[in-house]
Amino acid sequence: MAASSYSGQTSAFFPNANDIHIKDSTMTIINNAHPESKPLKVLYKRVAPHAISNEGGRADNPKCYPGTREEVIGLLEKWMNATESNRILWLSGPAGGGKTAIVKTLTERVTERGGRTISFYFFRGDSTRHGATPVVPTLLYQLFQLYPRSSKVIANILSTHPRVLDGSIAEQLILIFKLIPIIRLSSPTSARVLLLVDGLDECDVEADLSQANLIHALASLVMEDDSPFRLLVASRPEARIRMAFNQLSSPAQTIFLDEHYSPEKDIRIFVIAEFDKIKASHPSAHSLGNDWPPASDVEEIVRKSSGQFIYAATVMRYVSNPSTVPSLSLERVRGIAPAGKNSPFTHLDTIYTFILAQADDPDVTREVLSAALLPEFYFSHTSLLCHYNSFYSQALVESYISQLSAIAQLIPHDNVISFYHASLADFLVDPDRSGVYWVDVDAFRKKLLIGLWGLKHPYIISGGMLMHL
Repeated sequence: MAASSYSGQTSAFFPNANDIHIKDSTMTIINNAHPESKPLKVLYKRVAPHAISNEGGRADNPKCYPGTREEVIGLLEKWMNATESNRILWLSGPAGGGKTAIVKTLTERVTERGGRTISFYFFRGDSTRHGATPVVPTLLYQLFQLYPRSSKVIANILSTHPRVLDGSIAEQLILIFKLIPIIRLSSPTSARVLLLVDGLDECDVEADLSQANLIHALASLVMEDDSPFRLLVASRPEARIRMAFNQLSSPAQTIFLDEHYSPEKDIRIFVIAEFDKIKASHPSAHSLGNDWPPASDVEEIVRKSSGQFIYAATVMRYVSNPSTVPSLSLERVRGIAPAGKNSPFTHLDTIYTFILAQADDPDVTREVLSAALLPEFYFSHTSLLCHYNSFYSQALVESYISQLSAIAQLIPHDNVISFYHASLADFLVDPDRSGVYWVDVDAFRKKLLIGLWGLKHPYIISGGMLMHL
């Protein structure tokens, strides 16, 4: 702009300057605030960065150990790339089964191969991502990185409808719906975007932003005819989440992490590799013999893991502590040496305690778990509880086990309570670890005998009950 245009005003550009003369010059004024920046400020304030990278608030950032979980990851990749597959997949499994590690590893592989992903990792211990409020802003932010033109579209919408982000998840998702044409045009031959939601069970239920509503809203986005999205949800198999998936008009594909996917083999690979690292780098490695650890100790860790990585990971983290000789740490894990103030299972105990706290009544929870710890005999666990106390019924036992679905299941038809984690029994019978959830098996046996003797059942009177109890 010509200097003459600012005759008498130049001091506004050069405050406190005197005797200014500008001749035959062109002045360019650059405004760093893009027109769309202001309406996007509200959106950016609601983004949860840790929910993208799964960092912050965690003691670790889990990924699959190399060479493990290949079968499950292969199934997920096959589902993602298939043209006619279900657009929604639910990856579920017990607590500590390695779901987050699988999702994280899959994300990295897809990205390395040039694929496109957006993600939201819920985590109860991080206040920025334990609820559904930041989900849509965080997904939008990632779409802006993949498709830069999309930010202007959203800015225009927010400038006209600034309260959209205060609405329900379904209302907020309209913003992502508006971006589908841009995504399609940017890469018409390979526009697929993998949308990952991990740890949905750790999402707080907030008014109309509940877990079920989030599933239904995201499903509507994915099931749109021209939608480029594929939705992968990973969570524990909690009843309200299972019901939400059952209510979808188009069924989701499901993968439940159990023994069918060779977890013992993968856990053994992990444990042996971690012991090798300890022997190679631990400050006290010189004190370890060539035959340490015994093969029986490795197998004991694998057995107690019950197909869930959380136990093995907890043990190996403890044994690798550089401030303690590994052989002593392993003896403490096995219970041979006293653990002192630092229990090997602190992390695991925190998980068990939190899950047990979700049940309605701790007294009922203790009795149900007490029955599960008794050997199987003439009565199933459910029948045993119902005969012992008229308070119990088949429906009540099923309800309580449903509340504990992350660590236990009621096997259909047999009505036997089964733990997903062998280490749960160790936790329950140790009062120092379980606290208010301590199960006194001997005291429960006595209560059973008193309660059942009055039934005059031949099996009880003949001594069969006494032999098993």
